[in-house]
Amino acid sequence: MKIFLSIIVLFCSSLLLHGQERVLKVSLEGVVPYDTLKCTAVMEYADNLECLGKWNTRTNSWYFHLPDTFLEKAQYIRLSANQKDKPEIKYIRPCFKIATAKDTSRYYWTELSFFEQADTLSLHAEYAYQDTVRNSMYYGTFGTDKIVITPHFNLISPSSELMRTIINANDFYVKYRDLPLEQRFAFFHRIISDAPDSHSNMVLLYDQRDNFTLEQLLSLRALFSEARRRSYYGKKLDAYIRLYSDRFSDTRLINSLTKQEETIVADENKYTLLVFSASWCAPCHKLIPLLKELNEKKKSVVDVVYVTLDTPEQLPAWNQLLAKENISWRSLSVGGRLNEIREKYKVRAIPYSYLIYPQKSKTEKVDIRDAGDKLKIENLKLAE
Repeated sequence: MKIFLSIIVLFCSSLLLHGQERVLKVSLEGVVPYDTLKCTAVMEYADNLECLGKWNTRTNSWYFHLPDTFLEKAQYIRLSANQKDKPEIKYIRPCFKIATAKDTSRYYWTELSFFEQADTLSLHAEYAYQDTVRNSMYYGTFGTDKIVITPHFNLISPSSELMRTIINANDFYVKYRDLPLEQRFAFFHRIISDAPDSHSNMVLLYDQRDNFTLEQLLSLRALFSEARRRSYYGKKLDAYIRLYSDRFSDTRLINSLTKQEETIVADENKYTLLVFSASWCAPCHKLIPLLKELNEKKKSVVDVVYVTLDTPEQLPAWNQLLAKENISWRSLSVGGRLNEIREKYKVRAIPYSYLIYPQKSKTEKVDIRDAGDKLKIENLKLAE
């Protein structure tokens, strides 16, 4: 006999934009009630938001009282659970599956970003089976006796937006992850045209923003409804587009060595190669020989400048790296402004580089590990 677990009702405070309460109702069938259940909003740069549910025996439900921006501002949300009588379990991470009429294979996803214009959002699922993960670097259990449980649930009558979230994310990240640029553009053109007011479509496009040209991003943005373009992630996409279409917006940061404030661009008459890095970033360190080569060849045309994402506590390690590698170009530090700088310049992962044109007239994302980008910089010349 199946055990009916929980209807989880997630209460959201009034949204600033729409002025109404949101309820996310999640019903899980076929599993023993967990001791704890948590809903996590994974944010892009800020700290994740977590809410621990309260079990209501009378209604056989978990209740979460969430801030108004929980669903709208999260890149995605996920559920996790635990059982106190099993200390070997680090956590339990539910995974949700669907099958479509066109493709009977199972789509699955643990991270959801659906957000609909409805008073109640619903997620109803039935337990199918579970996986046990041991000794995993990904889940942080490597070298420990802890395990992670992933129960798989089949969704029952999911909403169109919930289906869209799982299918599109699974298609893009799993089935079609190596699509060439034009086919990637066609994929996004299709899914956005099919659902121009979809929150999950906007989140997915924003997540993949680095993989399109400016012209393609503008074209895809125009397919969304006006309301979606005005949404939180619509505005973030606009800010990213402005980063490339407007003049470079400079910032004064602290020189890692002299402790004096300086702008990122030191000489507006030259190009500036802006490189975000950190002492703890091994892939960043592999760029050093390439940067030294470019700096030696093009220092009369291109100024190289580091911006380290190290915290003030980590800065001594960064300065030791500069000395060890005999770095001759400038290095600036974000200090205590890590999230502010990452948000302003849309630095999602490092190493991350921009080529800033003379007079700060234009900004391009570049990767000197790419032969084409490296050659482009090597061929730069200043106007006569």
